[in-house]
Amino acid sequence: MSSMPLVAHVITVSDRVSAGVSQDRSGPLAAALIREYGFQVAACTVVADEVAEIASAVQSAADAGSDVVVLTGGTGIGPRDVTPEAVRPLLDRELPGICEAIRAASRAQVPTADLSRLIAGTHGTAVVLALPGSTGGVRDGLRIAGPLLAHAVSVLNGADHAASEAPEPASTSTTVTRVAICMVTDAPIAVEAHERAVADPASGAVVSFAGVVRDHDHDRRVERLEYDAHPSALDVLADVVAAVINGSGATAVAVSHRTGALGIGDTAFVVAVASAHRLEAFATCAQLVDEVKERLPVWKHQYFADGTDEWVNCA
Repeated sequence: MSSMPLVAHVITVSDRVSAGVSQDRSGPLAAALIREYGFQVAACTVVADEVAEIASAVQSAADAGSDVVVLTGGTGIGPRDVTPEAVRPLLDRELPGICEAIRAASRAQVPTADLSRLIAGTHGTAVVLALPGSTGGVRDGLRIAGPLLAHAVSVLNGADHAASEAPEPASTSTTVTRVAICMVTDAPIAVEAHERAVADPASGAVVSFAGVVRDHDHDRRVERLEYDAHPSALDVLADVVAAVINGSGATAVAVSHRTGALGIGDTAFVVAVASAHRLEAFATCAQLVDEVKERLPVWKHQYFADGTDEWVNCA
């Protein structure tokens, strides 16, 4: 191996992003995370969910000398999810252990993780890793695979297994924050579930917040309320979470907001944050609460005891 920095290429697979309809969040996140493991990101490209486009992008990245090619998106079971079909014919050897480890790590927080068809393998002297398109899938995937990539590239280039150790992240002072839950849902949410989701043996503090429906608004008695979310609410929530946790020192976060009809005492908003020390956990939790309440496009419809009602823009 030469002393030149290892090079990665990130490919986002998405019809909507390639058409300019949606913003690419998973690709830039993958690039930011893989840099923490010592890689120089040569390029971030976007392709549609087409086998030929995906395969061509991977081949071009490898031909350009990339040591690692990371793809996000197209690993599900939808009719347009064809990333595994595009990648598998290019692989000299598959690396199923990486995929099994990622699924095992994600299963507790995301039961549908077992439906993911993520794939990893080698193509010449490059490692190819295809992850889900969600920001959570990217975080979980690179948290597991990241420490292995440089070692795998070294072995592919002829280094001895025993002489080549898997590296620590390039900046050991930078904590990669796991997003355990990021959800806008009409199902009940609970603080305890969020606290369990962020739990980690390395965390010395878990701080949580619950926004609960109260029975009054100033001097008016509230009987019930309904939350209505804009279709972009989940995207906005993911953006807020990504922005707040960047450099926060938190080890894991979980954030959920309810929609639909809620009664007095029901939980409408939950944030849980874990970190090695309490100061980071308190600060990150407070900032998440403030930023979500400021930016999330959710509207509250309050029904009062006197028969009147009122809409409140929660953002």
